[in-house]
Amino acid sequence: MTSPQQSVLGVRLSVIIKVACTVGGVVFFAASGLAQTEKSLLLPGVDQRVMSESPLDSVDFQKHISPLLGRVGCNNRNCHGSFQGQGGLQLSLFGYDFAADHLALLADGRGRVDLESVEDSLVLTKPSGIDEHGGGKIFAEDSWQYRVLKAWIEKGAPPTTEPVKLLALEVVPAALNFSESNQQTTLQVISVWEDGTREDVTALSRFQANDLAVCSVDETGLVTSGGFGDTHVVVFYDNGVTAIPVLRPYPVQDLPDLRIASAGDGETEIDRFVGEKLRLLNLPRSELADDLTFLRRVSLDIAGTLPSPESIRQFLADSSPDKRARKIDELLETPAYISWQTTFLCDISGNNTEELNRTNSPIASQQWFDWIRHRVADNVPYNEIVAGLVVSHSRQSDESLYDFCSTMSEMARSGQTDPFVVRAEMPYYWMRNDNQDKDSRAIAYAQNFLGLQIQCAQCHKHPFDRWTQQDFAEFSRFFTGMEIARGNGSTPEEKADYQRIMADLNLEGKRFDNQAQRMARDAIRAGGVMPFPYLQITKPRLPRAERNQAERGRGNRGPLYYTDAQILGGPRVSFKNSDDVRELLMDWTEAADNPYFARVYVNRVWARYFGFGIVNPVDDLNSANPPSNPALLDYLAEGFIASGFDMKWVHREIANSRTYQTSWQPVGANAADERNFSRALPRRLPAELVVDSIAQASANDRDNSQFLQEVNDRAVSVPGTTYGRAARGNRNNAFALTAFGRSTRSNNCDCDRSDETSLIQTVYIQNDRDVHQWIADREGWVSQVVGPEINPRQLNELRNQLNQERQQLKRQTQRREVLVNAGRDVPAELEERIEKVTTRISERQAQLDSLNQPRATSSVTEMIEEAYLRTVSRFPTTAEIERCQRFIEESKSIREGLSGVLWTLINTKEFVVNH
Repeated sequence: MTSPQQSVLGVRLSVIIKVACTVGGVVFFAASGLAQTEKSLLLPGVDQRVMSESPLDSVDFQKHISPLLGRVGCNNRNCHGSFQGQGGLQLSLFGYDFAADHLALLADGRGRVDLESVEDSLVLTKPSGIDEHGGGKIFAEDSWQYRVLKAWIEKGAPPTTEPVKLLALEVVPAALNFSESNQQTTLQVISVWEDGTREDVTALSRFQANDLAVCSVDETGLVTSGGFGDTHVVVFYDNGVTAIPVLRPYPVQDLPDLRIASAGDGETEIDRFVGEKLRLLNLPRSELADDLTFLRRVSLDIAGTLPSPESIRQFLADSSPDKRARKIDELLETPAYISWQTTFLCDISGNNTEELNRTNSPIASQQWFDWIRHRVADNVPYNEIVAGLVVSHSRQSDESLYDFCSTMSEMARSGQTDPFVVRAEMPYYWMRNDNQDKDSRAIAYAQNFLGLQIQCAQCHKHPFDRWTQQDFAEFSRFFTGMEIARGNGSTPEEKADYQRIMADLNLEGKRFDNQAQRMARDAIRAGGVMPFPYLQITKPRLPRAERNQAERGRGNRGPLYYTDAQILGGPRVSFKNSDDVRELLMDWTEAADNPYFARVYVNRVWARYFGFGIVNPVDDLNSANPPSNPALLDYLAEGFIASGFDMKWVHREIANSRTYQTSWQPVGANAADERNFSRALPRRLPAELVVDSIAQASANDRDNSQFLQEVNDRAVSVPGTTYGRAARGNRNNAFALTAFGRSTRSNNCDCDRSDETSLIQTVYIQNDRDVHQWIADREGWVSQVVGPEINPRQLNELRNQLNQERQQLKRQTQRREVLVNAGRDVPAELEERIEKVTTRISERQAQLDSLNQPRATSSVTEMIEEAYLRTVSRFPTTAEIERCQRFIEESKSIREGLSGVLWTLINTKEFVVNH
């Protein structure tokens, strides 16, 4: 057995693993040297002590028994941790509900724990195989596991009266650097408790390798190296989760030095952090992308728009060294960037049309979209936009209920959102149908704005993170002080306004049911006012079930309120001096030391540029899913905060980096790299960009050049999740947007948007009516170049007209000849008729010739080049030009041939992929 280098790998690796300790909260790394110097203070593992001590000096339910049950699988979902339990015993899933588990073991009356006859306890006889056990034999009678359980029962099976806080979970070594396959090393896990105790808990820990192609780990913590690359081994104990980096560098390759150059060679901070990781892995970096590749990539990523042929030629003609940086700045000022960024923020915040019927506004999703778009246009800081959603009110401070309902009624009638856009806050985030209880709100908020998937902790200890049911219950308290009101409640003024509105609707004294709503909508169309629901902020009230339980305990009645709550991984916060506890939540969220808010935003943006997050999935910043480059994520998050949460700072920082501008062409070993950004990853265009790009590619020159500026009819400006009209020509593209995976905004998850490919997508681009209509559009590019399409019937009519006019000319000419031969004068009218018919024949013949005969080769070549520029943003090769020329020549008409070339280019992978 060989042993890898078990060090912190110098300064470079220490930089890369530095942030992993903070992203997951309790995750801390210990260098090997520290553990060695403090060996004398380390308590040996219970597995060692139970085999040498008689009796065992100390055994604790939280520190030893509960982790042991988890280690051998007793409390997992397939055994006693399932919701229905197993064999009459139900334990909390993944443990950590110490009181309930202790009670279940001692109080089931079936001898699970027998204090009088210890060795007859079922927790000993079943897993040791003495008695029949559905899970089979788990350990032997002479094993340390058996002895630990026996020792605990002999001491009276004491419970955990007050859980002890785990301060840190150290792993030695703190990082692994393997040089060969099948190398092995064993990890040591050390718990550090609040009371200062340090104990070896390796035998009680669970282990997981995140990428089995790079390494594996067994239940004892023995790590075995595999293939080249990097991953993490994750260690679980109590509620601690620690991930240690594992590297297996690629062999040194005989390639030109394409890796990140030394500092000061024009590299950015992003390039420096990426380069450090590439050097550790011996990964080469691909070359810089050429101008055309860069221009297409950055135009799609920033503005969701293809570069126009005109802009391509201008960019190529520009020889200034800063032209890429200027192009990035130019794109960030376009309406297309504003709409594409707004769509991104609507994805994050969940602007879902189907979930907004509680607002009673028929344009709620448009109001949501326009409210965000207005702020993106003004480059309002991200934290302020989020605060406008989170700490939101429906009515402005000096606005009466009647005035509010009048304004909302007018917007519903006119479809105009301007009065809504200028409001400081946007309350619909809390008025979604699926955000109407504290637990749902807590889950949505954590995933939308913190990148934490805490829904597991609603029912049990989170399997991959530190969060417990108590953590979830505490955090959900911040979301109890909201309810949707219609105005017939709180104050006398509101009641009077509500009664006035209902009286005007002839609904006085009636309930506002479905029939009343229909009458109210009719009244709006006639210029009336309808009572609109609004978000009402109250004290953080206990839910009814908790309130009833508390009332029983107090022996009286009346509403009860929460007085404080625990922030996720943060301090306990008092509610006593706050009228709106959401303000306390937002203060913590946007604080500079918040470990999630800035990180999840920059990680999401990074993934939009690279197709892969620094943390992946991008909205799952759990402790068992550490970043591939913690120092890079740390830099971007800290820079974002320092910029004042300036969203454009993030875009500029990423797009100006050499890392972003790298070619997609692989070099050596980086062909298999996805997580270290040694090259660009080709990415299928998002759904909105597929639709818009087809429309733009087939548009006439004027419309094509205006796609950056005129965005209202584009798919990137569809506000909600019912599509209505989208893209050029006001055609309904719901099918295409759905087929290509536009975000459904239904699960508070970035996975609501799909970048997967499917057969239906291919069928759409090849055969869908919309695509063919765009290409054949009388106002489109093909019509602009070769004239409007004439169908076969029209063509036959044209030929018939030409033949008739030739016959007419023949008759008129013969008549003139008769007159001339007879020596008579030819009337002027006859000469005029002959001249007009001759002209008409010439025009119709030219029209037929243009349809039936190819144009000059130079003109066809220009059209082919234009088709390539407006689809794949590059000039065609000589071979491609010749192939397209032959195709056009063999077609029935130039129009048919050119349409076929454009259709073919739209159907290429090069078109539908951003590379």
